[in-house]
Amino acid sequence: MSSSPSNTGMNSSASSRNAPKLTATSSEQISIAFIKRALTPKATWTHKEEFLDAVYWLRQVLSIIIGVILGILSVKGFMGILAFGVVSSLIVFIYATNIQNVDPEEYGGIAEIIKEGFMTAFATFLVSWVVLYSTFYTGNSSIPPI
Repeated sequence: MSSSPSNTGMNSSASSRNAPKLTATSSEQISIAFIKRALTPKATWTHKEEFLDAVYWLRQVLSIIIGVILGILSVKGFMGILAFGVVSSLIVFIYATNIQNVDPEEYGGIAEIIKEGFMTAFATFLVSWVVLYSTFYTGNSSIPPI
């Protein structure tokens, strides 16, 4: 009888090890499905967070693209920051209202949608902008090489 409890304990731990796990293939399918939905006009969003995730990732991609463009064009100072804020907010607004045709009131208003992921995208923009600008336009740096 004393071996019986230890066997059930071993069986329960063995069964937890054999539990189905999320494979790379299924997570890739989820990602592909999310990307397809985000790129499909007037998609159906079952959860509020899914749409906000799409806005967040759109803004991240935009921040890299805008940073690269402004870095290559040698835009400096406040004009670059202003350009990022206006362009990224305008594109997110158009994406939410015209492409996805969501009701902004379901998400707390259009300001809440536009603010989604702004600060992290701003940091991504700054990094890409500074790196590209520094790469192309600062030949003789006063910082000694390491």
